[in-house]
Amino acid sequence: MISRVAVVALLLALLCFSTPQITSAQTAPVGVSKGNTFTYEIKGLWTSSNASLPIGQNILQLNETEYFKVNITDVSGSDISMHTLWRFTNGTENESDSKINVATGIYNYYFWAIFPANLNVGERIHPYGPDQITVNGTSTRDIVNKTRETNRFIVTGEFASTDNTNRTYNDYMTVHFDKQTGMLVELYDYKTYTNPAYSETVIWEIIDTNAWTDPEFPTVLLLLPVFIIVVLIALIAYKKRAKSRRKKH
Repeated sequence: MISRVAVVALLLALLCFSTPQITSAQTAPVGVSKGNTFTYEIKGLWTSSNASLPIGQNILQLNETEYFKVNITDVSGSDISMHTLWRFTNGTENESDSKINVATGIYNYYFWAIFPANLNVGERIHPYGPDQITVNGTSTRDIVNKTRETNRFIVTGEFASTDNTNRTYNDYMTVHFDKQTGMLVELYDYKTYTNPAYSETVIWEIIDTNAWTDPEFPTVLLLLPVFIIVVLIALIAYKKRAKSRRKKH
């Protein structure tokens, strides 16, 4: 159901500043684990000064999204396998299996927004990939009822349209991703076109995940207070017995 143009619109900016060689043998730290899930809300906005111009079909389709869910199915080195479920408000679903290497950014199918764990400002989002994009900011944000440290990168430029019209458009894209897991938390992609003049905005925002739950305490820590109480009781009983024996003598 969903137009691939709507998906490709999120990918083009990652192709800028490319270099001719990719070193796929290199690795980068992965922050997600098998079984982690991440669910997103997707919205599309469309504006034009021409009242007779119809809204783009890809924007209409994006706004029929109920949610987009990413389920991490395997992690091997820098390779992350995932199952994605795109559910629409009419009940239809689009499912796929895909993979991405976070060291290079090389992926198949269309979900590309997973990055290495614990990147710092100035470091490349794909250390051994074709793009030269770097993290340009870090902030603390409240996300899915948790306070998380997030990284940000911004990409701007002029790109060729994918609708066979030979037009170009100006793109401004901001991506925020969780620093610890490397997972997308928010994407804002704003495009402006001419002849005819209109603008499109695509927004992804995380609405649920099981990856940020509070860590469970080890059983030994849970039993520690009980152990301390038992020891104290034993010491008190021992002192009472010792005191009783001294009185008898």
